[in-house]
Amino acid sequence: MRLLALLLVTFACLAPLAAKTDYSRVPFNHPGILLNRAQLDLIQQRVAAGTEPQKTAFATLLTSPLADLNYTPSPRATIECGPNSRPDLGCKDERRDATAAYTQALAWHITGNEKYARNAIRIMNAWAGILTGGHINENGPVQAAWTASVWPRAAEIIRYTSDFWAKEDIARFQKMLVTQYVPSLINGCDENGNKELAMAEALINIGVFNDDRITFAHGVRMWRGRAPAVIYLKSDGPSPIPPPNGLPASAPWSNKGVFPPFVDGVLQETARDPHHANMTFSSLVNAAETARQQGLDLYAEQGSRIVAAMEYQAQFLKPNTTPAPPKIVFSLQPTWEIAYNHFHTRLGATLPKMAAVIPTNRPTGADMNHMVWETLTHGEVGTVGLPALGSGAK
Repeated sequence: MRLLALLLVTFACLAPLAAKTDYSRVPFNHPGILLNRAQLDLIQQRVAAGTEPQKTAFATLLTSPLADLNYTPSPRATIECGPNSRPDLGCKDERRDATAAYTQALAWHITGNEKYARNAIRIMNAWAGILTGGHINENGPVQAAWTASVWPRAAEIIRYTSDFWAKEDIARFQKMLVTQYVPSLINGCDENGNKELAMAEALINIGVFNDDRITFAHGVRMWRGRAPAVIYLKSDGPSPIPPPNGLPASAPWSNKGVFPPFVDGVLQETARDPHHANMTFSSLVNAAETARQQGLDLYAEQGSRIVAAMEYQAQFLKPNTTPAPPKIVFSLQPTWEIAYNHFHTRLGATLPKMAAVIPTNRPTGADMNHMVWETLTHGEVGTVGLPALGSGAK
């Protein structure tokens, strides 16, 4: 608890400084969506040397159908996603294809087998050539957010670590991101934090890949507005911070009348189920990681909440033994590695409860949304390749 208190003070002091700097004329770092070139090279070296946790994590990736060298994409002109996947017209296909493109891009850099790179390109080109009708129906916007969080990860690796992708195809893919995704994302979502933070992550990633400071800034602004409202701290007062801009808290903190105790680290959807709560957590962290790859420390602005959320959840997971609150469920999720690498490996925070859980959760896989191969990409990679703070983002 003393460590958490220290982090609360430290991050509270850093946040105002991080929010005032203007880097609108500074180029983006590439590759720089979740991963930088030195980080990719380190992962490659660790896999080749049989170093854990990358060795086992990559072996898991290679056995996934997403890494199949005969993978066939299933693009559609229009994606229609209704509530509870009714209808599901291309929704799961699109998420699977975006995740496969990222998977194949990682496999390309780690193995040097150009078939993986060409597969990733084939998947991305297929969608860029066909998707024209956008994302419609009730879950269309969040579908756009999940997939647009992942597409640029794949595109960034391929574009900046190979010369296989034709310039005209890159331009077509960039246009797809702008015309088929940004309109579904740019106005945010007043429904709940997990949707709006996924939108923020997607806008940040699109901004980096397209070298578009305006879209990047929209994503950062959306993140800054929503992040404080999805993880509770006692310092917030008796109830959580409301969503930004006077939006109604239409996603309640309760589920079927069950409220979690308001203690440090509770997530907005903790009472709903562990997966949705951690989709929120993952989007928040992924966006902060990409911003950090660009020299902007969003982590510092909300680090106390991120640390509290990790330790809160971990206490209820083995080998920790705290009994869960009545009618609230906790389980392992394919995330936490990116945040743990930042706060533990980079900054030296002990995080004792999450430190006990992380080995039991490895290697993390791909959830077909935006939590993808985190052990491989961020397990114990530390600060390698990170730019100086304040060096290139707004």
